[in-house]
Amino acid sequence: MGLKIPTTTSFSLPDGKEVVIETGKLATQADGSVVVRIGNTMIFASAVSSTRMREGQSFFPLSVDYQEKFAAAGRIPGNFFKREARL
Repeated sequence: MGLKIPTTTSFSLPDGKEVVIETGKLATQADGSVVVRIGNTMIFASAVSSTRMREGQSFFPLSVDYQEKFAAAGRIPGNFFKREARL
């Protein structure tokens, strides 16, 4: 792993919204990571790869782990059921 220098770039969409792309600040142990912001919306993505090829593997498997954090938007799923139980 080499030294990752934080990089930020931005551009504007045709509707006037600004897109900010940052890399090298978070998840520095990952092989690659990026934070993309548009207004109040933010997404974080990271990628990690193996340095060794597996024996007998003739394809490149990809997997995606998706996690939506409700608490970031002020919506905590557990509270819904507690309120509805008081009827």
